[in-house]
Amino acid sequence: MTQNTGRQTILVRGAWTGPVADPQRQFSGEVTESNAAAVEVGQSVGVSFTGSESRVPSAHEHGKYVLRLNGQELSLVSFTCDETGKSGHTGHDDTQPAEWCAVLVP
Repeated sequence: MTQNTGRQTILVRGAWTGPVADPQRQFSGEVTESNAAAVEVGQSVGVSFTGSESRVPSAHEHGKYVLRLNGQELSLVSFTCDETGKSGHTGHDDTQPAEWCAVLVP
């Protein structure tokens, strides 16, 4: 987890379910690495995006990713797929299991 030194970062192996434009779309996975307090390797987590119901929000509207585990919700600065930047990788089907990086809001 060297790319986010000083930040609380959680690596999760999992996948999204549902169409990209679906506001009910959910991510499910398992923690593979964590430097965040009370988040342990092996824990099951879920992630969702909350924001505008419209497909293309206006400039003043913003959303956020929320990670859920053990009955608590943690807001995220970012939630990105670690596998999209690997050399030779031209795209990623996010409904297939992959390694994702969640950075917690401080």
